[in-house]
Amino acid sequence: MNGDDDADLAVIADEQALWRLVTALATAVTPFEVAEAFTKEGPLAAGGAFANMAILSDTPGLVQVVHRPTFNPNVVAQRGMFDLNANTPACEAIRSGLPVLLGSPEEIRARYPELLTEIEQAGLSSRVSLPLHSATGETLGAVGFGWPEPQVFLAAQLRRLDLVAQLVGLALERANHHDFTPSGREQPNVLETMPNAFFSLDAALTVTYMNAEGERLLRTSRDAVLGSNFIDAFPAAAVSESVGRYQHAIAKGVSVVFEEYFAPFEGWFEVHAWPDRNGLNVYFSDVSERHNSEVEQTVALDEARQAHARLSFLAEVSSTLHGAHSRAELYDRLSKAVTTSMADWSTIVVPSGEELVRVAAHHRDPILNSLAKRLVGGYPHAFTGPSPGVVVYRSGQPLRLSHLAEEIVNDLDSSVASAAYGRTLQLLGDGPGLIMPVISDQAVVAVLTMVRRGGERFSDEDVSVMLEVTTRAADLLDDALYLETQRETASALQAAALPRTLPTSPRLRLAAGYRAASEGSQVGGDWYDAFELQSGHIALVVGDAAGHGLHAAALMTQMRNALRAHLFDSLGPSESIAKLSSFVATQEPDAFATIICVEIDPLTGAGVWASAGHPAPIVLSRDGTSLHLRGKPAPPIGSMDVGSSDRPIEHELVLRPGDRLVMFTDGLFERRGVDLDIGLTHLMITIEQTLGDADAVSACESILRAMLTGAHDDDVCLLVADFSS
Repeated sequence: MNGDDDADLAVIADEQALWRLVTALATAVTPFEVAEAFTKEGPLAAGGAFANMAILSDTPGLVQVVHRPTFNPNVVAQRGMFDLNANTPACEAIRSGLPVLLGSPEEIRARYPELLTEIEQAGLSSRVSLPLHSATGETLGAVGFGWPEPQVFLAAQLRRLDLVAQLVGLALERANHHDFTPSGREQPNVLETMPNAFFSLDAALTVTYMNAEGERLLRTSRDAVLGSNFIDAFPAAAVSESVGRYQHAIAKGVSVVFEEYFAPFEGWFEVHAWPDRNGLNVYFSDVSERHNSEVEQTVALDEARQAHARLSFLAEVSSTLHGAHSRAELYDRLSKAVTTSMADWSTIVVPSGEELVRVAAHHRDPILNSLAKRLVGGYPHAFTGPSPGVVVYRSGQPLRLSHLAEEIVNDLDSSVASAAYGRTLQLLGDGPGLIMPVISDQAVVAVLTMVRRGGERFSDEDVSVMLEVTTRAADLLDDALYLETQRETASALQAAALPRTLPTSPRLRLAAGYRAASEGSQVGGDWYDAFELQSGHIALVVGDAAGHGLHAAALMTQMRNALRAHLFDSLGPSESIAKLSSFVATQEPDAFATIICVEIDPLTGAGVWASAGHPAPIVLSRDGTSLHLRGKPAPPIGSMDVGSSDRPIEHELVLRPGDRLVMFTDGLFERRGVDLDIGLTHLMITIEQTLGDADAVSACESILRAMLTGAHDDDVCLLVADFSS
């Protein structure tokens, strides 16, 4: 054997443990006995330190998990019932029918973060779960293995794990259909259905049992072999060192493992011999392909790595798609994810009316990515047209093309728009294409197109992987749609609460702006208000209700309306805030908000203001200097004791001709990782730079544009008042 063979054999478990597992499974009658045998003997048989087993329950949607609370094989196995939809390796292996390979704590954290602590406390760094199948391919459950150190999962190890899973699956199938009676147990079918030739010998090497695969190997019936000497039945062994190894195993009571070429069978076999009190058990595993071809061995290792890479890719895509706040964001993430791993560029179209409209596009090349983005929203495909995307939308079946751009261009009409579309596709790069439907509730809801520029055609394996990707995307569409609807509803409620028009006055000119957060799925509770009072004064309000979504928008609307009523009754800013706080304490005891109110005479510029935990206004004087007003704010709404000294204090304010009053919410200047004083100073400098702006409207836009240059994770409200002579 060469060095690679030695490396592979290094991960093969103790053969005596494998035979203990085979023996235990052969005598197990009930499904729980199968699980108990596996959890006791399975870890060493698979070269691991831990094993558990999940069995599909008779109750739909439930699985029964059998495990041992310690690594001690003498500890009694325990059972528990779990939901099949639970986010665990065993449940995923059952649902998908595929192995779940977790080679390190990092992979466990990425796919099952909620299980990492439990797995680490058990002393494990890597896990594997494999589905259990019957002889007809029916999924019966799953088995899991664990190791205290990270695993690379080489081909020999994966073959051993698969062998153990096959043995357990066949034993579980037999137990599920076994009609047990106290009179005895039937012949162990697990040996009859195992894929290796198996023989039981007595101390004199007389054959006492041979399974069906043994009959096939020797090309004779068991009746002709049972009771005869094994060397006579297997003459090829007489001309080798096998006899001496068998006798050594019996005499010393140890198992032996070796590989040997048997000419009559024209192949190499891996031979395992394990003694028991009755003699010797021997099985033969055909390893001709592995032994004869280094290339095939490399392929096997590559396949194992590819399987691991596939599972890692699916886990990464799932993580990327999870948490998308809208369908548009989900499609954009999907396009970017597949472009990063599977293609050079991709696009996604969705049905709109009687045509398919492009909603996402990405290119691997950063320069061409901007060109790909120009496809979004443009060049729709009518349902009556020949576009490959339309073909897939109608059929619901994947489509592979050898030269996607060329085939699309050949079907375009002679219009200017079609010519521009064709040139864009050619610039993005032509090559093999794969077009996948995204199906939800048995209907195609989107079509994903991927292109490899001059690369290899998409394989059947690629199609299989992308079927899983699009299925996972479809599963997350409902969540994205729910968040999208919530955001739209909250946005509509918030928009309805903002004043449609602002009061007008010859000397006091107003402007206001609202900007939703650029991150997150839900709007916040920021608002502004401005209206004329019975006295002729103007009330200016800016508030920020804690939270996001419908609840925050509804709370904001309640507070806005209540505060309006109090101010309109001429109670003044301080008394109005106090009454609002009392109202919120009784109606919304868990609410929290900050508010600032200004009441100003539009003829003289004189006024008063009060704050409940909100940043004070900034006044820009006509000479270009800004002043952050000083005052003692009351605690925020929700934490104010109205009957104490917490009551808001009113502060006087006088605007001179040419002064500019600026009110705002903290989202305008607060940034993650930036000191608040620095952010506030930046805002004051920005306000000073609006001195040259002719009116409040242009100043408001200048401030928003300068302060919100990048992503901001909070809503922003801004209210500007200019007082003139």
